[in-house]
Amino acid sequence: MADRRPLRLVHTSDVHLGAYGSRTDERWSDRRGLMEQAFARVIDLANEVEADALLIAGDFFDNDRVSHDVVEFGAAEVNRFRGPTFLIPGNHDPMDAGRVYWRHDLEAMAPRLRIFREHGGAIMHAEELDLVVWGRAYLESDWHFRPFDGIPDRLDERWHVAMGHGHFVRADGDMSRSLLIPEEQLGALDGHWDYVALGHWEPHADVSTGGVTAVYSGAPLALSDSNRRAGWAAVVDLDGDGVRWRLERVDPRPPAITP
Repeated sequence: MADRRPLRLVHTSDVHLGAYGSRTDERWSDRRGLMEQAFARVIDLANEVEADALLIAGDFFDNDRVSHDVVEFGAAEVNRFRGPTFLIPGNHDPMDAGRVYWRHDLEAMAPRLRIFREHGGAIMHAEELDLVVWGRAYLESDWHFRPFDGIPDRLDERWHVAMGHGHFVRADGDMSRSLLIPEEQLGALDGHWDYVALGHWEPHADVSTGGVTAVYSGAPLALSDSNRRAGWAAVVDLDGDGVRWRLERVDPRPPAITP
């Protein structure tokens, strides 16, 4: 629609709350604290830029054994964001029966949170934002899972945002990768989906293909300092001029000491 409202999103992924929970020494306790601070800064950013919606593209939790305190922290932070949050599960926090998203009622803790639970994929509507969001729930039991299998064509003229957690692979790349997102499949979304929010890679990466804007936001803070391209969140603007995005630093450490 020509008069659809401009939209601003904040996109994050691979938050890995609860990582190293079984390790009690100070080094890993400090790392967990930094990761929590980094996610809190994502929420601060979303509020500061007056984002309309927050996207969490998988691996919100690091594993299925995270404590209730970790779940409560994650839900409380999401609840600080003033708009709706859309979340897909990743390979670290799959949607299999009995797992973390079934044992804890996050939507009750954070009423504006919307979790994609359908393995076959589902569409969610935010009519007040002129927004359609699609995502699939990863199941660990599905060895051949592909994040964008079954994605529909454009429904109408509202903004269309797709979310996926997996490995993007160019046409000449390794097609045996797990959670495969082939270049051809991503390119086929052109004209149907305005922005593709990706997760699974801790480093930020722009994998836009053809006319499709597709971005890995990168982790707010990587699991290890060997990863030097994490520490960001993406701010995405959709308006009459098209789709634009930029990275904002959320690593809580001073830039001078960030690896």
